[in-house]
Amino acid sequence: MKLSSKTLIANAALLILLTSFTAFIFLSSRYEEELREDSTQRIQEMNTFMKTLQGYSDTIAHNLLAFTINRDPSSIITIQEAEANLQNLLTEIIFSARSERVKVLFLTYVKSRKTQTKLTRELIAALKGQEPEAMLPAFNRWLMHEENSKAILHDLIASLANEVDRESETIDKNEAHTTRAVILFSILVFLGVVASAIFLNRSVIRPIARLTRIAATISKGDLSIKVERFNRRDEIGSLAAAFGQMTENLIGANADLEKKIAQRTVELQERNQELQLSREAALKLMRKISALREINLAMSSTLDLRTVLNVLMEKIDLFLPYAAILVWLVNQETGQLERAASWNLDEKDWMSRPLPDVPELVKTAMENKQPVISQNVQTDPRTLDPRFYKRNGLISYLGMPLLAKDAVLGVLVFLTREEHAYDYDEMEFLSSLASQAAIAIHNSQLHQKTQRQALRLEEASRLRADFTAMIAHDLRSPLSNIVGIAEMMGNGLFGALEEEQKNWLDRMRNNATGLVDLVSDFLDLSKLETGHIELSRTACDIRDLVRNTVENYRPVANSKNVVLTSQVDASLPPLYADGRRLDQVLNNLLSNAVKFTPEGGAIQIRVRPENGAGVMVQVEDSGVGIAKNEIANLFQKYRQASSATLSAQKGTGLGLVICKMIVEAHGGRIWAESEAGKGTTLTFTLPFDRRSEQTEDANLQAANS
Repeated sequence: MKLSSKTLIANAALLILLTSFTAFIFLSSRYEEELREDSTQRIQEMNTFMKTLQGYSDTIAHNLLAFTINRDPSSIITIQEAEANLQNLLTEIIFSARSERVKVLFLTYVKSRKTQTKLTRELIAALKGQEPEAMLPAFNRWLMHEENSKAILHDLIASLANEVDRESETIDKNEAHTTRAVILFSILVFLGVVASAIFLNRSVIRPIARLTRIAATISKGDLSIKVERFNRRDEIGSLAAAFGQMTENLIGANADLEKKIAQRTVELQERNQELQLSREAALKLMRKISALREINLAMSSTLDLRTVLNVLMEKIDLFLPYAAILVWLVNQETGQLERAASWNLDEKDWMSRPLPDVPELVKTAMENKQPVISQNVQTDPRTLDPRFYKRNGLISYLGMPLLAKDAVLGVLVFLTREEHAYDYDEMEFLSSLASQAAIAIHNSQLHQKTQRQALRLEEASRLRADFTAMIAHDLRSPLSNIVGIAEMMGNGLFGALEEEQKNWLDRMRNNATGLVDLVSDFLDLSKLETGHIELSRTACDIRDLVRNTVENYRPVANSKNVVLTSQVDASLPPLYADGRRLDQVLNNLLSNAVKFTPEGGAIQIRVRPENGAGVMVQVEDSGVGIAKNEIANLFQKYRQASSATLSAQKGTGLGLVICKMIVEAHGGRIWAESEAGKGTTLTFTLPFDRRSEQTEDANLQAANS
């Protein structure tokens, strides 16, 4: 029989036994509980019956006595009702009685009560008739019979108590039987559990424990242990047989594994050697990358060509074990290949020695844009001057072309003092190095070219400014003469003039005056642009400058019926500035305001401190205004707002440009705020100079003293 079947039968028997035991205990407990509930209920019913009987008897006696004394008819009714209820109660008690003795006593008591009822009626009738001869005998008979009824009732109660006691004894006996049965069943269950445990221990636990110990021994690597074969045909026997077969297979697999481990160990040792070589190669590559980074950072720190070359060769000498370095570069102006720099060699000796031509090794690298190698430059037929290399002990040669944007800038030459075979990795590294060096050299050459172009542009600008100043000066003198002659002719110094002639003279004078202003503005602009203008800074009072400018333009404003006012902060200190140039700025701004303000308009100049750091000047007019998209062009040369075409007086387009340059030369700034048709406000600020503060302090000290 299989182990599973044996175990199933044992467990089923144990389960049946436990189930029967549980059912027996449950049913016994339920039966005892019902008996106890029934006994308790009968005791309660008997007590209730006795109390009720006693109550009815007492009621009859009391009412009978009350009728004897008071002759109350209601007492008779109460006695009759109590008698009826007493008869009904006795009938119920007779039907609920269980023993014959109790039933007999109940019947005797019922008869006694009937007789007592009859005697009670007779006594009541005697009492109603008020016959003394009949009352006393009736009362004696009733009293004697009442005592007899009470004796019977007492016997009945005693019999009922005995009946309850017998039922209680029966319950106690049933409990004792149940307890013995429970103990017996408990013993049987315990024996069944023990038997099942013994069966499981012999059939399952012991064999599995032996197999577990064998498995633990095998898990520690001891495969020499013999697996016990159980002479059984159940699952344990099959498990032991399979375990033994597994052990034999494991021994064979272990032997194969040891062979594979030995082979793998050899492979890992070989792989470890390869990894070690790869690690060394990686470290070497990291050192090269670090060297390239250091060289690139060093070369990127400057744009001077000579410094770039020195830094390049210094870093190469620091990171790479080469004896000497040469640099050949193409001259950007002549296009010829020239010697540029050297390292670890006498540079003067290398650069000054005469060469009939560019060395063939250098030419080849330039033309093919490929590295050129010579294992022994002293014996190589391509060498132009082998004695130089012998004198310096140089043998191996590597020429790397310097390529930038597919253009060859020169050749970077590496030299060693012993024969050196350049491998692929080294060539790749030196090629990357040459590419970085070429970029740095190219940037340096572009920087030099830019500097040369800047110098040329500066020289051209200076020449243009000088030429412009000369032309302006030559134009201003004859134009001034024309203006002077026109004024003299208009004043009649050369004879009386007709009205037509005066008009033409005025037109000529105005045009000539405009040309003089244009030439003056152009000359000032040229000087400002070239930086030739020098500010003559002195302590000047901005309040006086504004006051004088306003007074100069007041007649012109009055002629156009334009209200010209000024609002100047009286606490402003003197400025350390060029008063003439500031007066020029104020005149230009006020001239434009008067020019573009129509008749009946208003112009106001406001001057106030700006956050304690300088002064702010604003010129506000109610003129034609400027469109917002044109404000940015106001301070550009020869640019005027479209609203300027509405004015009868035309400008040069240079006034605001000159104002901007003068203000910025003083360290200030200027800007415009305007809307078309709503007037314009031009504002500029000037910083306080330390010397102006010192002047203010000196003035305050003088005033206090």
